[in-house]
Amino acid sequence: MKIRRLHSVVLAVALGAGVLAGTAPAFAATQTGAAVTAGGWPTPDWYRQGPYQTLAACELAFDDAAQSGLYTGLVGCYWVSRSGPYLAGFYYEVYIP
Repeated sequence: MKIRRLHSVVLAVALGAGVLAGTAPAFAATQTGAAVTAGGWPTPDWYRQGPYQTLAACELAFDDAAQSGLYTGLVGCYWVSRSGPYLAGFYYEVYIP
């Protein structure tokens, strides 16, 4: 299984403005962790962003991602306590089809 974890800046550069221009505006999901499988791994096309040491820092980054309009889906901040290759901290997720 290939782990896909990109920071939003690298992701935006990698995808380019042309690809992102046709995406729908971002929306915020109300259920935290909805894009995570039972085993704790993100579902395909969902990418964890983080870790953030505080919930406030995670929420600030999440709000920036939501306002940017670069993503077709977002899942709010949630705590991960060292799962697989992920460090402990707060994460949010973005959807890239």
